[in-house]
Amino acid sequence: MVALSLLAALALQQQALAGPTPTPAALAADTGSLRHANGRVPPVAWATRVTGRAPRIDGHLDDPAWTSLQPITQFTQRRPLDGQPSTESTEVRIAFDNEAVYVGVRMFDSEPQRIAARLGRRDQDTQSDVFSVTIDSYHDHRTAFAFVVNPLGVKNDEIRGGDSDSGDDSWDPVWDVATTRDSLGWTAEFRIPLSQLRYPSTPTQVWGFNFSRWIYRKDETTRWAWYSRADQGYASFFGHVFGFDGLPQPRRLELLPYSAGVEERIAPESRSDPFNDGSRELARAGMDLKYGLTSGLTLDATFNPDFGQVEADPAEVNLSDYETYFSERRPFFVEGANRFSFSGTQFFYSRRIGRAPQGSAVLRGDNSFVDQPRNSTILGAAKISGRTGSRWSVGLLDAVTAAEYATVDSMAVRFHDEVEPLTNHAVIRATREYGGGSSGVGLIATAVNRRIDDGRLDFLRSSAYAGGADFYHRFRQNRYRLYGSLGYSAIHGDTLAIQRAQRSSARYYQRPDAGYVEYDPGLTSLTGWTARLGLAKERGDFRYSMSARAVSPGFEVNDLGYQTSADDIAASLSASRQWNRPGRVIRSANLYVNGNAAWNFGGVRQSTNVNLNGYVELLSYWSASGGVTLQAPALSDALTRGGPLAGVPGGVSAYASVSSDFREPWQLGVSGNYSGDAMGGWYSGGGAYFTWRPTPTVLLTMSPWYSSNLSRQQFLRWSADSTAAATFGTRYVFAEILQHSLDLTTRLDITISPALSLQLYVQPFVGTGEYRSFKELVAARTTDYITYGTTPSSRDSLLLDDDGNVVGHVLDPDGAAGPRPSVVIGNPDFSYRSLRGSAVLRWEYRPGSTLFLVWTQSCWASEGSAVFDAGRDLRHLCQSRTSRNVFAVKASYWLNM
Repeated sequence: MVALSLLAALALQQQALAGPTPTPAALAADTGSLRHANGRVPPVAWATRVTGRAPRIDGHLDDPAWTSLQPITQFTQRRPLDGQPSTESTEVRIAFDNEAVYVGVRMFDSEPQRIAARLGRRDQDTQSDVFSVTIDSYHDHRTAFAFVVNPLGVKNDEIRGGDSDSGDDSWDPVWDVATTRDSLGWTAEFRIPLSQLRYPSTPTQVWGFNFSRWIYRKDETTRWAWYSRADQGYASFFGHVFGFDGLPQPRRLELLPYSAGVEERIAPESRSDPFNDGSRELARAGMDLKYGLTSGLTLDATFNPDFGQVEADPAEVNLSDYETYFSERRPFFVEGANRFSFSGTQFFYSRRIGRAPQGSAVLRGDNSFVDQPRNSTILGAAKISGRTGSRWSVGLLDAVTAAEYATVDSMAVRFHDEVEPLTNHAVIRATREYGGGSSGVGLIATAVNRRIDDGRLDFLRSSAYAGGADFYHRFRQNRYRLYGSLGYSAIHGDTLAIQRAQRSSARYYQRPDAGYVEYDPGLTSLTGWTARLGLAKERGDFRYSMSARAVSPGFEVNDLGYQTSADDIAASLSASRQWNRPGRVIRSANLYVNGNAAWNFGGVRQSTNVNLNGYVELLSYWSASGGVTLQAPALSDALTRGGPLAGVPGGVSAYASVSSDFREPWQLGVSGNYSGDAMGGWYSGGGAYFTWRPTPTVLLTMSPWYSSNLSRQQFLRWSADSTAAATFGTRYVFAEILQHSLDLTTRLDITISPALSLQLYVQPFVGTGEYRSFKELVAARTTDYITYGTTPSSRDSLLLDDDGNVVGHVLDPDGAAGPRPSVVIGNPDFSYRSLRGSAVLRWEYRPGSTLFLVWTQSCWASEGSAVFDAGRDLRHLCQSRTSRNVFAVKASYWLNM
């Protein structure tokens, strides 16, 4: 009965549109509910098959294919007045043939001279009016293909999965669009080849569609299939488009061969280095392949891939015992990366593939030189992704990296040492949705296998396996979501490899006061598990959530995933309130509060904090945000880096930021952070974000940031000391460190046309660290320290070189006459400066085919002085012998077969 009443409602909606009333067969093809999760009936429309000549893609809607079609005209605001009719009219028409889907759009504007239109490279936010066509051709109410254009024809395209409006813009399908501006507003004509979409093979199909328009000067977003900003979801709210009957299945074979030439200029550290005369030339070729295995599954493969035009990682100073996380930038791995995501755990971190070799060569004497590979060579990689007819979404990736060898030259005699073994990496992810996407389950499995033939590489795991299952269930009209996951890991290898895993910063099994774990040097395998459970209210202006997670001490996924800690049990609560209807002063606002606490498996509380933050946007489009966090005193099982528990003080931190009207040709944002703790440690940082568009073709972005901080508990080293009974026979030496850093990242984008652009990037960076007040931990589970040279009877004696420079310290806790031994350390002060930059000229000389001209430059220097002088250091960024310049030319040619 419900289906019949909804069918009647749909019939009334379609009277003003072209196309017949949908038949029962057509309704059966709609794999989701006829009613949205929020209870509203979705809008419907019909696509018409082109019987004559297909529309010419020129931006003019004067082709016969358009004139006979009734347009879609009903658009509703999401911003600024959620649920109100749009202030400007929009007309959309849909057609198709055996080659492509065509969409013609007329966007009326009462002030056409104020239409925002700026040039930019593909997938760049151009700060312009835009129109988007988003297609759920699977009609799974979870996945959507978005095609976006601005009035100057600048393209943006994304795959949006998981019923989310955030997408993967590395997906670059080959499609056509043309736009024009006139006295009525602007128009857009889309031609989206069927070969670039994925859809079922049934003879009668219903697709999900949505159309969205953003009027930049008004910050007005309108949609055909409207849903409130208080709703949670994306593709599940799309309208239904009928009429896609008798669609063919394209072969979908695409080849993208490339060739590249590289000239490297590398300043040698030694004039006698036989591996570096200052320059070298490289040539390489490879190919990417894309093939449609079925109507829903696609094979992507790459052979000898080239990542030469990828922007360099930012410079940083990392004094922690944890690996820095860098985002993936290589196109093959970025595209479709969301298919491998897993709830709560990062099982797959693609930067593990092709990483820098983990081994090192053995030097043979003082006059030895080493030619060390910078990265492991990816011999080949392939992935299969898409959907099966049973509503499973799958992602499968396999990559093989070559064994790498470093060459050692010792007195003109050369040796080859293996520094990375031949390795296979594999990951598979599968998810299944139920109830039109309101529920789902998923599975993931990863495997790393290394062929270790050289005993010097026994510190690497020979194999590593991990897997997990996750689920979610939305109920009460999508107001609530219950979610959870379970995971398992197992690593295998030589005893040296498993010793290294047990002693890593993620778990520190060697801790002397951790009675619930035991360091076993004889193990050849290690296993662990993780679990997570949460409940959240996700619809409405008031939302809240609660969750708990646990990661056992032996859980380890860093061979193909990313993990910084194990041995954790945590719980969190959060609540938020949002205001979306403009008032007399405020356009929108939100307030968020959360609290969380964490323990290890020994029951030790490691952290407790409460956070409050908020955001407000004024009617003038200026915005501000801020927040404060209170941290309670706790105990740390990582501060001593494998030693006993140590106290960490409570503290408070706060941040604030203000941003100007984003609709102006320039935008300025300023922000600042401050924190302090009960031991007198502090952090302060501030910066700005400035964008300026002097013309529609030029964009300048600057984001300077300066910070300074004083840490009272910077770990330095440990040493055996039988007199240190309160710290289990080991002395743990710390220091205070005063750090300064300055980052002046700047980008300049010059766009000649949507197909031709020049990008310039530069990052000057300076960082210093001054160590002082050397100290040792008095007793476990405390924040009590002996400060050498300050605590009575203790000493901090300087070691000087012939020029009077400090080269080290002799640290004695009880003076020369006391029974406790002294400790000698080198001078840990540092100063680091670097300059990283690149220039990339990109020309899409034909659809899908691109020419790159690339120049990258980097130079760096480090010193033992900790004096921070920004002006001096910036003037001397490249006045060192360590520098690298790379010039590259790369051309690719797209073939559609």
